Amino acid sequence: MRVLVLSVTAGYGHISTAKAIAEEFTARGAEISVEDLYYQISRLTYDIIDKGYLFSIRHFQRGFKHGYEQMENSETTRKLASLFTSNRVIAGRLAKYLHEYMPDVILATHPFPGQVLNNLKSQGILNIPCIGVITDYCIHPGWEDCGKLEYIVTSSELLSYIAQKKSIALEQLAPLGIPVRSMFRNKTDKLEARRRLDLDAHKHTVLLMGGSMGYGNMIKNVTAIDRMNINLQLICICGRNEKMRRQLSILKTRDPIIVLGFVDNVDLYMDAADCIITKPGGLTVTEALCKKLPMILVNPIPGHEERNVEFLMNSGAALRVTRHFSVSEAVYYLYSSPERLKLMSRCIELIAKPDAAERICDLAESLCIK
Repeated sequence: MRVLVLSVTAGYGHISTAKAIAEEFTARGAEISVEDLYYQISRLTYDIIDKGYLFSIRHFQRGFKHGYEQMENSETTRKLASLFTSNRVIAGRLAKYLHEYMPDVILATHPFPGQVLNNLKSQGILNIPCIGVITDYCIHPGWEDCGKLEYIVTSSELLSYIAQKKSIALEQLAPLGIPVRSMFRNKTDKLEARRRLDLDAHKHTVLLMGGSMGYGNMIKNVTAIDRMNINLQLICICGRNEKMRRQLSILKTRDPIIVLGFVDNVDLYMDAADCIITKPGGLTVTEALCKKLPMILVNPIPGHEERNVEFLMNSGAALRVTRHFSVSEAVYYLYSSPERLKLMSRCIELIAKPDAAERICDLAESLCIK
């Protein structure tokens, strides 16, 4: 069986989802290729989307939010955007690539390649089964233009109502969850995880993450938590943001904090923690859900991450930090009431789908058998 997974490097989550799917298919003995659509087809478009996305979320958030909401509320705006991301040149080059690679099934973990595949199917050029995989707890507007794909995988059956309102057919929906790597699908006992990481086994443990690029005001959050009169150990994972790691390392705090850069055992730190403070990227919050880890959400990117916050809060899985509800208040809420932590963990069990990768691969294989 030959599988192609198409994604887009706009943030880390879409590629990480693709890799989680690839890991499962590889374990099943399939031949699999994971490709960034634009890196393979149009380097100019790749650079514009990759660099433009990072620039927008860091320096132009108001404009990014406005653009996202325009695509949500205006079909004309959405169609104009798709002309750039899935134009004839890109579609033609992808068709040529697919003819050479000849996969048995194609999965897209970003709406842009989903739209290109949809165009090829609409023109009768492509008859290979295709599955779109949504990597957030909402329906990105781009997925509304993927009606020719065999299935669109959503993160939860709770999104089926809004998906249908966006004219996605119920029979096209597969609410199987967001795939994560195998290390996040199983949970190590909390005390054992702390022992392996050389942490105090009996202290409250808070994990603070800034995303893959160390995004967010971590210094402000660390300072606020350090001022609290709670005996806890704080672990800060800065990702690839070396500047943030250095700043936190020399920060004067009342209690010692553990400052790390990029680590390859985030799963074990999640097992060791009582809660996680993080920006609400689709992959990070899914990993936390699989670990049954209550969340305090900070610094959402306007648009899809704000929708993630709404979903997780409405599901009872998270608290959100705002101008009027500080990170220290959120930590206090959780540790002043052990029952609240337990209740959030139970709510998480209702929406977590740690077997998403397996179920998506099962679905893909079933399409190849037909």
